[in-house]
Order: sequence, then C-alpha cells, then structure tokens
Amino acid sequence: MSQFAGKSEIISDYAQTLIRVKARQMVRRPEFSATEAEDLEQELSVRILSQIHRYDHSRGSIKTFIARVADSQVAMIIRERKRKKRIGEDDLKIESLEKKVLDHEGKPALLGATLTDKDGRRLGQTQEMDSCDQVDLKAEIDEVLSKLPSELQTLCGLLMTLNHTQARERLGMPRRKYDAAIAMIREQFASSGLSQR
Repeated sequence: MSQFAGKSEIISDYAQTLIRVKARQMVRRPEFSATEAEDLEQELSVRILSQIHRYDHSRGSIKTFIARVADSQVAMIIRERKRKKRIGEDDLKIESLEKKVLDHEGKPALLGATLTDKDGRRLGQTQEMDSCDQVDLKAEIDEVLSKLPSELQTLCGLLMTLNHTQARERLGMPRRKYDAAIAMIREQFASSGLSQR
C-alpha cells in the first residue's frame, strides 16, 4: 500500500483538472444543475481522498488509480442522484399523473390534466419568456438557420417533429454523416451564442 506526504500529493494538478472535468460533465446531465459544479468537485475530492488507502503502486500509477476512482465515484453519485429523483426525498410524496383528483371546477380529472404550463416550467426549472424575447429568439434562430447549407436546414426542419432516428432514416443518411451534420448544426448555434438558451 502507498504512503503519501499529504493531501497535495494526492490532489495534484492532474487530479484537480480531472475532478473539474468530471464535475462539469455531471452538471450537463438532467439530474444536476449547473450551480452544483463546485459542490460536486468537492464531493469528488473527498471521495478520492477516502479511497486513497487502497492505492497499490505495484498495480499501476497514481494517476491511473485516481482516474479509476473518479470514474467509479462519478457513477456512484449519478446512481444516488437518479435514485433520489426516482423515489424522492424523505419528506416528498410522489403522486402518479394518472391519479384521479378534482380539477379547479371540482370535477373529476387526472392529475396530469390539471397541470399548467407554469407547473411544467417550474418542474423543468425554466422561465417563461415574454413575447418580445420570443420574437427576438425566433429571429436569432432564423438567422442561424439561414446560414446553414440547405441539407442541414432540411434536417433542422425534420427535427422539429421527428426524433433523431426518424430524421436520419427519412433523409437516408448513414450514421456517421448524420452525427457530423448534427455536430455542424450545434457548432453553428454555439458560435452564435444560442447553445446555452
């Protein structure tokens, strides 16, 4: 087993960079929010430090060990978050959207039918856009689309009503060509500053 001079030897520049990258990857997942990045970095650091007693230099380098522990801990954190999301917090009661309730007029209805757009935005942690912002956003999107080659414009149009598999099949595109086309579309939107909206 390994002996280390201290925490700084374990949480080296390599480990700090790896932890930062892993945390940034996690916050892109739906189970997390972007504001959790620093907390996830700290949690990963603590988890790596708690596993360091298992490091055996005869089995590999410290960088390899840290990378494997980080991957394992990321998977564990994601599983824990999915479980919490699935079963809820201790004081949270989960209700089926198929449950019969009384609507705002006192008539029987399914719970899902009583939810409003505002409820959906709250659950999705999104904000309602006012009409001016909607017009501006549409104009910006139209401008980006106009700069795309016609084949990519067609693909964007199909993706408004079809999923990726259906759109790819409709166009008869091989998977690699389709993936490259999607990457080009994303790059165009990102370069126009629309990818974060």
